[in-house]
Amino acid sequence: MNRELGQNVLEKRKDIPLYKQLKAALMVWIQESENGTSLPTEEELCRQFGVSRQTVRQAVLELVDDGLVTRRPGQGSFVRKKKISRDTRWALEDFNREMRFHGLAPETIVLSLTLEKSLDFVSRQLNIAKQEEVVVIRRQRFVDGWPVVIQQSYLPSRLFPDFASKQKDLETRSLHAIIEQDYHYLLQSAERTVEAIPAPTREAELLKIAPGSPVLYSTSVWKIEDEVCVEFVLEWYRGDRSQFNIQLGRKRESEAR
Repeated sequence: MNRELGQNVLEKRKDIPLYKQLKAALMVWIQESENGTSLPTEEELCRQFGVSRQTVRQAVLELVDDGLVTRRPGQGSFVRKKKISRDTRWALEDFNREMRFHGLAPETIVLSLTLEKSLDFVSRQLNIAKQEEVVVIRRQRFVDGWPVVIQQSYLPSRLFPDFASKQKDLETRSLHAIIEQDYHYLLQSAERTVEAIPAPTREAELLKIAPGSPVLYSTSVWKIEDEVCVEFVLEWYRGDRSQFNIQLGRKRESEAR
């Protein structure tokens, strides 16, 4: 931490307790720190912010309760940012709804929306002709103010006329809601793969991690009736902030044959 950060930061106000002000200041610092970074000692925080040990302990305890800090006996306190969890039981639900269900605040920035000729690997995934026109949507998703995933979606342009007019909508509505509500396609199934890879430079910069840091790389193909593919999406999730919950079950005998 910047050793001068705490100087004259906290105000002696009755409406905002000192420990709340200290917690807010530490949260800003945590947002810019990596998982595992050690917090300054109680003595350092007392000196920097001009507060008592009790104030420091109360602020840090709330950060622990919020899942942003972990304490290790005899070692100190360390940054521990909460991971977002993608649950396979929510496969057909949208990202925003899933995050809100878990008490998290999602936010979306549309980085670009373009019409392009389909690359060969995209054509294979969407089962369309080579060089067919596709809508390419690139988005950055945040949870509680943290960048957690970059998504790049490909949609067959012929199935989604005038989709460029939806760019602003994508900041507040999910892509899947637009597909179902505006274009009247009912999403019925998805095939997804997930693997750990080093973060590409472009994605790493947006996710605020070092190039080569681990990310969870996911690819999904979404289908409507008659097995028609309507979306192929690539996703890069921060490895230190994300996890996938996968439900396992035994196949029924009739399915195993």
